[in-house]
Amino acid sequence: MTRTKASSVFGSRAGAAAFGAACASPLVQGHLRTLARLESADAAEVRQWQLSRLARFHRRWGRSVPYYRARPEYLQGPLDDLPVLGKETVRSLAGSFTNPRVPARRVTTGGTGGQPLDLRISYSSFFTEWAHIAHVWGRVGVRPTDPKITFRGGSLGAGFADRPILFQPAYNHFLVSPFHLSDRTFADLLDRLGEFRPVAVWGYPSAVTPFARWVARTGPHRALNRIRAVLLASEGAFDWQLALFRDVFAAPVVRWYGQSEKVVFAGECPRRAGAYHVAPTYGLTEIVGGRIVGTGMTNAAMPLVRYDTEDAGTLLPPGPHDARCVCGSSFPVLTDVRGRWDQSLVYGTDDEPISTAALNFHDSAFAVFDRFQFRQERRGEVELRVAAARPPETGDLARARRLLQERVGDRLRVSVTVVPPDTLLSVRGKGVMVDQHYRPAQAHKQAREHPGVP
Repeated sequence: MTRTKASSVFGSRAGAAAFGAACASPLVQGHLRTLARLESADAAEVRQWQLSRLARFHRRWGRSVPYYRARPEYLQGPLDDLPVLGKETVRSLAGSFTNPRVPARRVTTGGTGGQPLDLRISYSSFFTEWAHIAHVWGRVGVRPTDPKITFRGGSLGAGFADRPILFQPAYNHFLVSPFHLSDRTFADLLDRLGEFRPVAVWGYPSAVTPFARWVARTGPHRALNRIRAVLLASEGAFDWQLALFRDVFAAPVVRWYGQSEKVVFAGECPRRAGAYHVAPTYGLTEIVGGRIVGTGMTNAAMPLVRYDTEDAGTLLPPGPHDARCVCGSSFPVLTDVRGRWDQSLVYGTDDEPISTAALNFHDSAFAVFDRFQFRQERRGEVELRVAAARPPETGDLARARRLLQERVGDRLRVSVTVVPPDTLLSVRGKGVMVDQHYRPAQAHKQAREHPGVP
C-alpha cells in the first residue's frame, strides 16, 4: 500500500465504517430479505404485498403532501383512474409535492432531457436505493463494500479538479475521473492498485469503454484477475460494448434501471439480456401510452404518484415459469427501455470521450434553469447553454460555471451562455442534450467499426 493511499484510508476510516454499518443496517437487510422472499413467491402474492405496502406508505406520508391533500383521490386509488403526473407539473409545483415533516436532501435530476428537476430525497431513501443495488450486485457475488474500480462522476461531495484518480474508503473504490480517460491515467491506476485487488468495475458504459480497450491492448494485468463483474449504470450500452466488457474482463455484465425521482427500479435478468425485473419493493410500475410511469414508495420526502418518467418501454406480465423468463423470478419484466439512456459525448483536451452522464450535476445550481444543453465546436471546450423563463442572475451563471469547471478540471474549458428556450430543441420539439459539432479522428474510426455509435 502506498503512503498516499494509507493516509487516505486512515483519514476516512469513519466514512468507511459508516457506509459499512448502513449496508448492514436493519433497513437495508430488511429490504434484501423481502426482495429474496418475494422474488420466489407467487406473482399474485407479490402484487397483493405491493398494494398493501403502497397503501401503508401513502397513509403515513402522502397525506401531509399539499398536492395530494387538495386531491385526495391520488391516495385512494385505484391508480389507473388517476391522471398521470407530468414532469412539468412537478417542476412548477415542486414545493407542493414535498412532505415538510421528513428530513431530506435537496438534489436535482441529471437533466438528460435538457430540463433539470428540483427534488427532495429522504435520507432513508438513499439507503433503500443501496439495498436494491446490493440485491442486483449480489447475483454475481459483489457486495457494496467490496473493492472496486469506478468510472463515474464525483461522489461523497468530492470533485476531481485536476486529480484523475481518487481513493474513497467509504465506498472502497478507486474513483477514476470520467474526464481523464487516457492511457496515462489507466497506467497510473494500475500502479496505484498495489494489493487492492478489485472484484468489480463499476461505471458509465461510455467511460468503461476506453479502459476496456486499454486493458485489451496492454494486458493481461494481474491486478485485475479477480474481477467478478462489470457493473453498468446511468446509460444504455450497445451490444458491442457488452461483448467487449465480457471478453476483456472475463466476467458477466450487470445492469439496472432507475431514476433520481425514485419511482422505478429494475435489475437486468441474469438469463435474458435487455429484460429488467421490476422491484415491487421500490414502486409500482405501469406503461401508459408507451411511457414508463411509476408510483414510488421509498422517498417519503417527495412521494410521486403516477409519475411520467418520459422513458419508453414495454411491461410484460410476471410469470416465474413461463416462456417470458427462465430465471424463475416472479417480478414483472420491463423491456425495450429507451429515453435518457442514450449515450451523448463531448471530447476533452486530448480527445477523451466524456459522457453527459458525467457532466450532469445533481445540484441545486442547475434548478434555476428551465432547460440546458452542452454545445461543442472545438476540442477541449464546451459551452453550457441555458434558458429560463426568468432571466438567470449573473451569480447563478457564475456558480453553474464554477461547479462544472471544478468537476471537469483541465479537461474542458467551460463557458456559460443564456439563449432562448426554443434554440435548445430539435425540429420535433424535443430536448437535445448535446449539440455536437466536433468529431475527433478516433470517433470517425469508431463510427466505421461500430455503426450507430454516437
